[in-house]
Amino acid sequence: MAQEVDLNSLQDLEREVILQVLYRDQAIQNVEEERIRSLKTQLQHLRWTGSKGLSQEDKERSCARCRRALGLLLNRGTACQGCSHRVCSGCRVLLRRTGVWRCTVCYEDRNVKIKTGEWFFEERAKKFPAEGRHETAGAKLLQSYQSLR
Repeated sequence: MAQEVDLNSLQDLEREVILQVLYRDQAIQNVEEERIRSLKTQLQHLRWTGSKGLSQEDKERSCARCRRALGLLLNRGTACQGCSHRVCSGCRVLLRRTGVWRCTVCYEDRNVKIKTGEWFFEERAKKFPAEGRHETAGAKLLQSYQSLR
């Protein structure tokens, strides 16, 4: 699909323009990876705040997210449809289109998958399980140029 390009066959000005574009692309990819890393770190922090060790009996009587005690009649808590943890009404988020609710962690996990595009790669992996992550032609070109120097 992608052919090897020899940078030596190009004129100096052409080579410099191509390399500038490739370096800019690499910088944008680094910024995007940092953004994704920070989103995943925030999600992990949200998961850790509610998952400190409690006994099974305490888990049944308190919200899995905020640790607030659940009542017998009011605010009894309901199991999240995503993770099955019992959460109070304050720790639920309603999904507008479906009318289904999720706990704050499941909702944020869903948002991270949407913002990072992970959902696409998960669906693609289901349809094409043999494919892995391939290096782009621009990254190969940069590596070949740096090895020539």
